[in-house]
Amino acid sequence: MSTPRVGILPHEERMAIFRGAQQLGLHPYEFGGFLSLESGPNMDPNIVGGAGRRHKGLIQFGQNEQKLYGISGPQTRAGQMPAVLKYFQDRGFKPGMDIGRAYATVLGGNPNVSLDSKDSFGTSVRSALPRFKEGGDLFKNAQRVLGDIPEGYGTLPSAGQASQGQQQQDLSSNDFLKGFMAAMSGSNTKEVSMKDLLKQELMGQLLSPRPMAGPLDFLSSYLNPYA
Repeated sequence: MSTPRVGILPHEERMAIFRGAQQLGLHPYEFGGFLSLESGPNMDPNIVGGAGRRHKGLIQFGQNEQKLYGISGPQTRAGQMPAVLKYFQDRGFKPGMDIGRAYATVLGGNPNVSLDSKDSFGTSVRSALPRFKEGGDLFKNAQRVLGDIPEGYGTLPSAGQASQGQQQQDLSSNDFLKGFMAAMSGSNTKEVSMKDLLKQELMGQLLSPRPMAGPLDFLSSYLNPYA
């Protein structure tokens, strides 16, 4: 029987990432690949980067989020993971959504933005997604850093394509788009005003760690989210 590979991180740091992936319903190597893109190959919780070097941490929290989620001073991966999970919860990500929607939550502020929307560096979810998937360089990096999946970890989400349910969600569950189109057609039975809809989405963008390149790019992405 071969000896399990334990990766390169201290045990508690390693297990924090596995537990984080489990709570988000993501494959741990896809989650680790995503963290590798955001915070470097060793998933550094104290790395600083982004436009103007104003972002920090495992998911590159913006300055507002650093205050909101307590990202200050040196932190461990285990110490910062609760803030990462809270961010995903606050932004509407739900366990069972795939890694693409997880990255969209960070890149665009919520899980339902277009996969083709780009941040200020020209990065889109769609362009990065193959790197998170099995066989991609970031997936392989996560295997290197995290080592073998712990025994008794539980049921693993499939590493690969989005499930049929997730694909259906991509086509039908964009609440903002449905509300926007209903308001435009005058059929909004909830009587939610255009002002309220836009205010809600603008606040989401302002609180996003990685706002889109232009102030109204989020709106164009909603008007054509499935290109």
